[in-house]
Amino acid sequence: MKTIVNPSTPPTPAITQIGSLPHHNIDAAIAYSFQSTVPFLPQIPIRNTWEYMIPQALDGLPGLEAEEGGEVFLNFEVWSGRKKTFSDQLKHAFSQMEKSLQSFDAFEPKASTSSCWHPFLWELEDKNTETAKVQIAGPMTCQWVLNLKNGSPASKHTELTSMIYELITARALAMTRRIRSLGIKPLLFLDEPGLFAFQPSNPLHSVAFRELRFLIDAIRKDGASVGLHCCSDTDWKSVLELNLDFISIDTHLSLPSLLLSEAPLKKYLDRGGKLSLGIIPTSENTEEFYQNFNVEKEIQNLLQNKIFTKEVLKSCLFTPACGLALQTTSNAEFIQENLKKVLGLVSDY
Repeated sequence: MKTIVNPSTPPTPAITQIGSLPHHNIDAAIAYSFQSTVPFLPQIPIRNTWEYMIPQALDGLPGLEAEEGGEVFLNFEVWSGRKKTFSDQLKHAFSQMEKSLQSFDAFEPKASTSSCWHPFLWELEDKNTETAKVQIAGPMTCQWVLNLKNGSPASKHTELTSMIYELITARALAMTRRIRSLGIKPLLFLDEPGLFAFQPSNPLHSVAFRELRFLIDAIRKDGASVGLHCCSDTDWKSVLELNLDFISIDTHLSLPSLLLSEAPLKKYLDRGGKLSLGIIPTSENTEEFYQNFNVEKEIQNLLQNKIFTKEVLKSCLFTPACGLALQTTSNAEFIQENLKKVLGLVSDY
């Protein structure tokens, strides 16, 4: 296994995407991904409801059930009966963490829930890629979204939320270690849209956020760069204090509120943290919008903010605002072309 001891963040500026795509075909989704300077693991939920972000992240959790559209529920009786066996598997993986780089192999994505995982790895190796992006729903969102079948929130059961946290950690490490085994720098993004509900004064929220901090530190210590994607507004001051390599936002929605945390943002950037800017909106669904999208105007708008010196702008990743699962494949192509235009403009500065 080729080990990357101190991986750097990917060369910037660069383009990548959030994860989900509207494609039916695996080969087409992989080809689309590799148009980005940082290829990303495609999720294509139109093929399989288990490729939505929450069921894909929690696959393997005893008693988990997924419905059309990606909604998940937990059969608590099934979970109660099988939790010890699953907990023992997790404990064994973590106990071997320092001894074996393969200790989390059992928690890698499966073809039944991530149809692009193995094709993505093959393509990475074939193309001698330098950096690759993978993503997983973060523990706070998973804990807060999951309900029992009787409607009770999973977050009320601390043993269950602890298992969710451990499963997300194990799967994240399994993916980044597999990419490292190919001699490629892994960039893992935690997808945390649930952070819109985060309240630092809430003791339960505070505990969950502390666990998120531990997860980020563990993945970075293990040799991967880490980003966090939140496509809604949140307490940006708290997020900026996390030990992240990238903070990923919907630029049109969240940049104004992020800029209000001026001192924490400056501190984050000064220590080497970078921004991943969702500069192409995904709330539109017409070809005309994406065909006529003015990328030069978007860049000039960014430069109106004093934080965005040309040096800061050139340190950014650029992405769509969110995943593209609800778009058409033709819109996805227009979005990709617009990202390439953004990259060209920023690279010329």
